[in-house]
Amino acid sequence: MTTALTSACPSHLGGLETIDLVSPHGRATVACLGATVVDYRDAAGDEVLWVSPSSRLDGNRPIRGGVPVCWPWFGAHPTDPSLGAHGFVRHKTWQVERLSHDGDQAIAVLTIRDDETTRRIWPHPFRLTLTVTLNDRLHIELTAENRSKDEWHVSEALHSYFHVDDACDSRVDGLEGLTYWDKQQGGIRGRQSSALQVRPPIDRVYFDHLGEAVINGPRRRIHLDKAGSATTVVWNPGPDGVLGFDDIPDDAWRDMLCVETANAIDNGYTLRPGERHTLSATIRTENTIADV
Repeated sequence: MTTALTSACPSHLGGLETIDLVSPHGRATVACLGATVVDYRDAAGDEVLWVSPSSRLDGNRPIRGGVPVCWPWFGAHPTDPSLGAHGFVRHKTWQVERLSHDGDQAIAVLTIRDDETTRRIWPHPFRLTLTVTLNDRLHIELTAENRSKDEWHVSEALHSYFHVDDACDSRVDGLEGLTYWDKQQGGIRGRQSSALQVRPPIDRVYFDHLGEAVINGPRRRIHLDKAGSATTVVWNPGPDGVLGFDDIPDDAWRDMLCVETANAIDNGYTLRPGERHTLSATIRTENTIADV
């Protein structure tokens, strides 16, 4: 699928406004709804991200899959569960601030700031900027700016869903020695003694992870490097858990694995007035089929 063109231009997917990024190394699509990266194909044309075939693409619900932005809280709201999981910005339409291409990279910059509707949910002035850069890898950078007179606490994630051949045949390297919180096991804490062999269902939050995580499958490795992140989350609902989602087909859990770049639970942070914080994830693939 390698192309000689590099471009960044508006497009549509279903009922959503999107942006197509094209480089000689692949292509990506970003939806304005939630500033969600909904597609990334590497130089071989292979899908790297997973989007549910049942995801609503009409703008009325967040997109199920890709890389949603969870902010300013990750998981349930800390004091009011009625506000829903993973914050509110994935429900909102972001503004396209800049599209550009230079050499072999294409860039999209989207922003969102507080308004009357957000202040009813979370009463703080803010500005978020999501920069998506496509070159020989996909780089996603989320910058939060505190525009209020008060400090506030944030938990967040770039909630990346990856396309895998079989979740049960996947291994995640790079988490060895870390402490985790296991939601699936009722919130117990443990320590990862070796590479994580995925056995869905799984819902673990790994603390103080500052390095790279690598998803190993039978034909490729997906490398996830990050900065400004101290938490990595691994999630797959498994065959029973998936039945609770009306936007994931019952058998689709095998095709996906979430390995998320985050600052959550123990690793949430405080942002003082005028301060900024940047969270970033860099994704690249490595074909290993010759090794099999």
